[in-house]
Amino acid sequence: MSALNLITIVTLLAGAVWTVPALIRRRFRDPMRLHLCLALLLMGAGNVLAQPVVLNLVDSFTFVGFSKITYNVEVLIGLSLMVGFLRESPLRRWAPPWPWEVGACLVCLAGMLAMTVILPTQLRNHVLTSAYLVDWRVRTFYNFGNFYLLFGYTASAYLAVRHARRGRSLRRLSLNIIAVGLAGLASTCIFRFLWVNLPALREPGRSVTYTDVFFFGQVAAIVVCVGLGLPFFVSVAQIVRERLEQRRQFRGLEELWRRLVEVHPELVLDHRSRRRDAFLAHSPIVYRRYVECRDGLTRLGPYLRLAAEEMSTSVPQDDPRASARLIAHALRLHGDHEIRDGGPPMDAVFVLAPRSRRSVDGHDYEEDLGTLIRLSDELRAIRTSQSSV
Repeated sequence: MSALNLITIVTLLAGAVWTVPALIRRRFRDPMRLHLCLALLLMGAGNVLAQPVVLNLVDSFTFVGFSKITYNVEVLIGLSLMVGFLRESPLRRWAPPWPWEVGACLVCLAGMLAMTVILPTQLRNHVLTSAYLVDWRVRTFYNFGNFYLLFGYTASAYLAVRHARRGRSLRRLSLNIIAVGLAGLASTCIFRFLWVNLPALREPGRSVTYTDVFFFGQVAAIVVCVGLGLPFFVSVAQIVRERLEQRRQFRGLEELWRRLVEVHPELVLDHRSRRRDAFLAHSPIVYRRYVECRDGLTRLGPYLRLAAEEMSTSVPQDDPRASARLIAHALRLHGDHEIRDGGPPMDAVFVLAPRSRRSVDGHDYEEDLGTLIRLSDELRAIRTSQSSV
């Protein structure tokens, strides 16, 4: 199996798997997504079965020619489903296929099956060489299959371009790339038709041979796979970027969180491994640590007020460096003084981030989180400077 074939197979099968979770959530009641899943699955399985090693193995358990006709059936039906998927506009509803589309596919499949049945055993695993193409039944087999492949690739390319006229830029780019690859595959069908029916084209010494066109077809298939895989890779890149950012936020809160938990261990909402949380950091874990830090600052409120009185300064609202010095002093006071008045009311609690009009409760989470991270960095800098003295 060549690297190009492997890329094609992996992309098609991975694309089919990628659609399964959404199908499960919809209890397989989404006909359009089901069309796409089956199309990718059948074409991927057909390409697997077309590999010589797999073909010979399957034929050894069935009969000679079984694998060849089976993978052609899978590819043609998969292509028919892809045409049906792309024919819908927008890609959110379903309509029954046009009768002539189904009829064309069935006629081509019936013709290929009939030629396979009447071929002698030694010719059933034919390839596109003169030794096999001298037999009219082999030529007829390829002509039937080639007709539908040309229709399917051309129709899919046209429909992909039509869908690419609207939608998000990523979708337009993906569909245009797919259309280019499909146009390349359609051109190989034209050459294959000429190759099968014109013996002069197969004469030795020709500058262009079927091997060259076959390689071009593989490259075109890779282009289609790039277009299919582009949304997936962009989604994965976005997920990775978000996870890295969330991991940075989680670790950024570490110093503040650790200092607060030392004086208030009951702040911890989940006692699972901190190392595991840092590795699997995502939005709920970051938000949990954020809540723990905010809760810790609320409980530290009385000592912050006392520290502000001792330092003869006001409680800073938007200065992380001054806030960090105040918190560090309040943490030193914790345990040395007993606060008897129960602490300040909720509206007097130490608040770092300025109020935002975008939030329902008067605070913007991202802004507040960023300020807490800067505060945590300042606390780390204070500890580092004190330990170096």
